[in-house]
Amino acid sequence: MIMKTELEKYIKIFANEPNILSKIQAAHSALQALDRHDIPGFPLPKLSFTNNEILSDLRLMALDDLFSEFRQTIIEYFGVWHLPNKLWLNDLHQFIAGRAVIEIMAGNGVITSQLRNFHDHIIATDTFNWQDQDTNHINPWTAVDELDALTAIQTLNYDVIILSWAPDTDIVDWQILLTLRKNHFKGDFVVIGEKDGATNSSVFWKNANLSLIPKLNRYHQPFDFINDQVWLVQ
Repeated sequence: MIMKTELEKYIKIFANEPNILSKIQAAHSALQALDRHDIPGFPLPKLSFTNNEILSDLRLMALDDLFSEFRQTIIEYFGVWHLPNKLWLNDLHQFIAGRAVIEIMAGNGVITSQLRNFHDHIIATDTFNWQDQDTNHINPWTAVDELDALTAIQTLNYDVIILSWAPDTDIVDWQILLTLRKNHFKGDFVVIGEKDGATNSSVFWKNANLSLIPKLNRYHQPFDFINDQVWLVQ
């Protein structure tokens, strides 16, 4: 992988620059973890530099460009759009508190795989239509049932729904919310995404009743320009 090789080069170049080195090592370790179907232990730092930092050391310009490709790299190589970490997953596990969970539009089942390590009762579903969206890398980390989201919420038993990084090119997220409202869903609908940004439909953000979950955002921090957060949606 070109990204990993380049990061290894920069680890040597900035070996005596701890503030810079920590960012490089965090990105490199994340790639290594994903390669073995694991996730980082901690939130990634901000993988970028300010203009002043770059002007003070022009070697950072190329490194900053490399960091800007990090998310696209994990999408293309691993089929991972949303990158969780173990501290955040522990908070999510405690939030679930033994309840029945479904993860809809689960992709490769990264979140589900980690929650199953906690022995949470969770069913992951996906249609795998995203294989044409920047990546062909279908490689589930755990069992994912091939089921569309609307069918899943109407046929499965659950107290908690998890939806991360729904595409902004489809209104299925809004259709899901309408269905939950129609059925008077009393559980928790957890949505991970960037409000009015890179994820989910505009009609969803316009009509959803949103509240941030403090505990589920303390270790959920953006590493690039996409400010995705963890929302409770009604």
